[in-house]
Amino acid sequence: MNGVLQQVEWESPLVEPFPDPALQSYARRRWGVPNPMIAYFASVPWMARAVIDLHPEYGLLMHLDQTVADLIVLVVSQENSCRFCYAAVRALLWAQGMSWARIERMEQDLTRADLPPRTMAAVAFGRSQSRSGPAGARAARETLRRSGLGIEEMKEIAFTAALTDFNNRAHTIPAIPAYPVESMPDRFYVRLLRPLLGLIVKRHRYRGRPTALDPAPPYAYGRLVESYAGSPIGAILARTLAEMWVSPHLTRRCKLLMLAVIARGLGCEVCAPEVNEALRGEGLKESILAQVLTHLDAPELDPIERLLVPFARETIWYEPAPLQRRARMLRDRLSGPQLLEAIGVASLANGLCRMGATVLNQ
Repeated sequence: MNGVLQQVEWESPLVEPFPDPALQSYARRRWGVPNPMIAYFASVPWMARAVIDLHPEYGLLMHLDQTVADLIVLVVSQENSCRFCYAAVRALLWAQGMSWARIERMEQDLTRADLPPRTMAAVAFGRSQSRSGPAGARAARETLRRSGLGIEEMKEIAFTAALTDFNNRAHTIPAIPAYPVESMPDRFYVRLLRPLLGLIVKRHRYRGRPTALDPAPPYAYGRLVESYAGSPIGAILARTLAEMWVSPHLTRRCKLLMLAVIARGLGCEVCAPEVNEALRGEGLKESILAQVLTHLDAPELDPIERLLVPFARETIWYEPAPLQRRARMLRDRLSGPQLLEAIGVASLANGLCRMGATVLNQ
């Protein structure tokens, strides 16, 4: 069944798949079904694990209804024009028994989707945060509160929307092939196996349980991680960030500069101070950082930083094909793992800034 995003221009893949049996086995244990697209992320293991783990349905939600989370993922993926993630969540909803007609009503007009008011508020929050980012966080949070949602549900809504922003960029920028997922529900054998697929999906979904939080990474976003203490969300964010910081393909300073540019571009006054403090710890002077944030360049930047600082800014608001072509231009200047890690850092920063503005800015 065709979706509205199949007309979105989409480039050929920017990265080569790198089969990794261990990662494939891990994805299958987590999801219940194989995912051959994980091979495109395998050269940067922390990013591959993040793509596998940062899904609310696999034991990360303790308060928010999973069906609501699915709808948030749908509308955020639609808003971000991510053909891959949009097709994947549509197929997931269909496999669980939702009709195409109802899915399309939700995509076109939430007021016609026969959703409870609390669900409509949560879905509208995800859409608005992808559109406006931190600038609209306070108003969006007040709308959730007026709808009767508690603070823990709101934090999980913010997480679901943010991780979708991460996944959308992680799949869109390297142009992970979307057609195999888009065409899957049209295949005869898939339609025949729909009830079985629905059972497999439901069997591998489970609610989260209270989870102890290890010490947060000593660099940026520690406050955000700690705000989820006791939740499995905090634990998975801490692990993802810790693995990102130690990954060797880009320097820590380069990653922090990308985070700083995205925080500045989104106007995130909550996350920016932590990032800036971490950059001072790397020995970067305030005057140099100010020049980077203003002009997206400075003489003190190394060649890779001078490539990736402006690229990070372009990942905030984008159209898929132009951004994919922009990333393709970097491919001749960076190694495959460097490019993929840059995509992962930018994608994660976009999600974390939006989440931090909602959760921390009380």
